[in-house]
Amino acid sequence: MGEYSTQFARANSYTARAFAKVNLHLAVGPARADGFHELVTIFQSLDLSDTVRLSVVDSSTDSESESGDPASQVHSLVVTGNDCAAVPTDSSNLAWQAVDAVADALRAAHGIELALPQVAVAIEKSIPVAGGMAGGSADAAAALRAANALFADHAGVAELDENVVHELAAQLGSDIPFCLHGHTALGQGRGEKLHGVPTVGTFCWALVAHEQGLSTPRVFGVFDELSEHGPQSQALAQDKACATYPSPEETRKLAAALQEGNVQRVAGLLRNDLQAAAVHVRPDLREVLRVGIQAGALTGIVSGSGPTCAFLCTDVATARQVTREVEKTIAGTRGIVATSPAGRAELIEN
Repeated sequence: MGEYSTQFARANSYTARAFAKVNLHLAVGPARADGFHELVTIFQSLDLSDTVRLSVVDSSTDSESESGDPASQVHSLVVTGNDCAAVPTDSSNLAWQAVDAVADALRAAHGIELALPQVAVAIEKSIPVAGGMAGGSADAAAALRAANALFADHAGVAELDENVVHELAAQLGSDIPFCLHGHTALGQGRGEKLHGVPTVGTFCWALVAHEQGLSTPRVFGVFDELSEHGPQSQALAQDKACATYPSPEETRKLAAALQEGNVQRVAGLLRNDLQAAAVHVRPDLREVLRVGIQAGALTGIVSGSGPTCAFLCTDVATARQVTREVEKTIAGTRGIVATSPAGRAELIEN
């Protein structure tokens, strides 16, 4: 991150963007003692991004922080753009927490008395909210980048090392490390242990978001019910996942297809163990998947914990055709065409 220090020297605001993700392969193991599930996943970043702007608040103003917490560096947080009303604007927001995490880490590194300014946080949303595409995690990743640059700049100290920023990301949330680094990666543990996967070419996606979101904890809860307790009803029996925890061979095959840029092979290797649980909670997703595939997609899966469905297509024209057909057929849906892989969370010009 040092290359940004001169370019943005002593700016009163910094803006960063981070990208959505799609899980090409999401294998979910049983719940661990800490309540998290052991995952094996291959992520790709999508060229669909949110931006987070941090602006220094004039210390001479009399306005009180909206946090009510004098220890927080965040004065206020506003959200605009798609689904903005569904995003929290208090300290439960991951971007807010990311700003304070950077401040705490800088003080730990350079001295507890390090003077840091309060900031106003402005988030511009393009990634669907509660859609299984890591929108909140992308905001946190962008906030980590912006806060690291702004606070270090204003305090006249070195920015946090990339390894430290990665650790902060892992502490804040399972998807945030990937949103920080982007591109294509194999994730293990909670998804925070990352290894880059070489990828050739560009993949085209028709993403179908829904106006009604889906709770990730609820989907994992239903996954546990389906996996551990067996079917409780005919509906559960229909939705019950048959997948087993993966062998390394599965991920090797997908990694090889990505390295070849072979979209047909990639399509045949997509996997999401949470799909059965998401569809059980939201049976309407079956129809979304059916319509999208009939409209010309190579295949379709629920993205992460849903409810966004991701359809892999041969080209952008086909992806547009898929989004149009699903929007026309199923009320409450919104189609987005995107490509992968995109890059990492990064500072951008203000």
